Amino acid sequence: MSAATSTSPGISLLLDDRYRVEEPIARGGMATVHRGHDERLDRVVALKIMHPHLAMDEDFRRRFGREARAAARLAHRNVVGVFDQGADEDRIYLAMELIDGETLRARIAEQGRLTVRDTLDVTAQVLEALVAAHAAGIVHRDIKPENILRDVSGVVKVADFGLARAIGSSNSSASATLLGTVAYISPEVVTRGHSDERSDLYSLGVVLFEMLTGRQPFLGEQPVHIAFQHVHEDIPAPSTLVTGIPRELDSVVTWAAARPVEQRPATADDLLRAVRDLAETLPDTALDARPELREGSSTSDVPRLTSPLEDVVAELGHGPRAFPIDLFTTTKGEATAHDRLSGDGSRDGDPDHRDQGPVVVDGSGDVAPDPADPAADDSSTQDDPGPQTVVLRAPKARRGRHLPLGTRRRSRPIAMLATLSLIAALLAGAWAGGDWYLNTGPGADRTIPVLTGTQLTDAEAVLASSGLTIRTEERFDETVPDGHIIAASPGTGTTVKKGTSVQLVVSKGVQTFPVPDLVGLDLDAATAAVEDQGLQLVEDDAEYSESIPAGEIIDQSQEAEALPAGGEVHVVVSQGRQPITIPDQTGKSGDSARSALEAAGFTVTDSSAHSGSVPAGAVISQSPASGTGHRGDSVALVTSLGPEMVKVPDVFQTPEAEAKATLEAAGFAVTVQHDRGEPVFGLVYEQSAAAGSELEKGSTVTITVF
Repeated sequence: MSAATSTSPGISLLLDDRYRVEEPIARGGMATVHRGHDERLDRVVALKIMHPHLAMDEDFRRRFGREARAAARLAHRNVVGVFDQGADEDRIYLAMELIDGETLRARIAEQGRLTVRDTLDVTAQVLEALVAAHAAGIVHRDIKPENILRDVSGVVKVADFGLARAIGSSNSSASATLLGTVAYISPEVVTRGHSDERSDLYSLGVVLFEMLTGRQPFLGEQPVHIAFQHVHEDIPAPSTLVTGIPRELDSVVTWAAARPVEQRPATADDLLRAVRDLAETLPDTALDARPELREGSSTSDVPRLTSPLEDVVAELGHGPRAFPIDLFTTTKGEATAHDRLSGDGSRDGDPDHRDQGPVVVDGSGDVAPDPADPAADDSSTQDDPGPQTVVLRAPKARRGRHLPLGTRRRSRPIAMLATLSLIAALLAGAWAGGDWYLNTGPGADRTIPVLTGTQLTDAEAVLASSGLTIRTEERFDETVPDGHIIAASPGTGTTVKKGTSVQLVVSKGVQTFPVPDLVGLDLDAATAAVEDQGLQLVEDDAEYSESIPAGEIIDQSQEAEALPAGGEVHVVVSQGRQPITIPDQTGKSGDSARSALEAAGFTVTDSSAHSGSVPAGAVISQSPASGTGHRGDSVALVTSLGPEMVKVPDVFQTPEAEAKATLEAAGFAVTVQHDRGEPVFGLVYEQSAAAGSELEKGSTVTITVF
């Protein structure tokens, strides 16, 4: 895991009313790890919370749950314990043992290379965890330095069973995705998607190599290049890169990380016994040594198994060696050098050899002809020996009339050596040619790696590096992302010859269809337009619209401008103009009546009139007075000016009929009173309202007639 980022959940969050989320510790591909506190049991825990964008993915939810169930089955001092699993709204989490220490990755980054003793100690404790896991039927499938932790007391613990899979439930990958870090992935996972207990041992072998050398065995610009090397190349012995590695430890590394599955240890327990045996038998000086990078010019620690051919040729080209004269001196009873060649002075009874004259070699190494006098042989026995000589018979000349005259014959050992060298050269040439043909040339075998699910660029790179040609075909697919491989022919794990053409079916992604513009269409027309594209119309809740008539589409929404077959297009259908209830404002003040009607969406027109019954400023009437209308409709208000005042006319001493007509014409109601019986003169001698005063129009004026 890497350092946590700002996408972590908020601090002080309480999960399930029990686990208090504190500061982030690390962040991985699936989840973020926080320090936490169990409020119920009052203990410190590590909380592994799945990333929010993955919590909605059912596949990741299942994998996360599998991690909890797999780890909970392991109760071992070298396995990080899992206490609890839960879900709080959209947060899925694990409560785990909190390890106070560091990861193996951090330790390698700090120290570069671990001592042999530390390396064996870490390896042994990881193997103890794997022995327990494999016994429980669990393959870890992601052994790497980031998942190996060491606490302050030196106990090593294996974490992150997020990729674990029960043995026997499904030994081959359900998809083409390579689970696990590619730098530590085993060849069988790359080629067949298959993994078992020995896949964990291969990954641990790579980790063991990295602890000793400070680097991974295979490097590449892209993950697919590294995966290709795992399939086609053997992991080198650590001693080829660093010094101080015992040969026995080299063997353990290459044994654990052997490419063929059957050449690895059968079980983690077998490898654990070998590691413990090394830790007990290696001397302290070897155990406490820290490997150092091997200098490019220094090969003193690298064993040379064979001599270079050019060195042998150079030695063959040298002249005869010089020997000290003592080598050729003989004593009584000893044969001379000549006698050791042939007891009778000849070589294999060769008469030609006997015909050759002897050669005298003196103490200085000069060569002189043999004296003719036989007494010369006795000179070697004198007290004053003088120059000592050894008589050697000269080599015989070559035989055969086809040879030029005077040409000397080579010795048989030299001729045999030359013949053997020629045969060796021919065999080496044949071997090199065969090796070129079988590994580089047209006869080279290549294994088709896992290509399904990988990006086309990665697949092209790995196939090109293997010398295979590529043919592509594009096809829509609902499950494989655009630009990724749907299928390959020949299939994964097939052995083919170099230059073979590999057919790749490349995904164009999900086939999509453009979504038509539906706004303004009626519902029937919109439905037909959507179904013509193979899509589905979904009618959401209808809404009122002031501009679009009832039955037409107001709005539409979809996930993209183009959707796969069966994609949903949501529409909102217009219900026409929204009806608004007209509130009755009669009797209310004119200002409040106007505000209420305008707030409801109406346009208000008003007028005023006198009213004897409605106070001034109040609404006498409105039109329409009630019912419903629509936004923008007009409502007329009549506001009271109060009662209308009229000047009372003077009708004193006017005839009754005339007085009555005058008052009524002014707007008054008239009451006639005959207080003295039947009138004599018929004239008004008294009126109830004084002439010239103002009375409310419609008021009653009483006149008295005499």
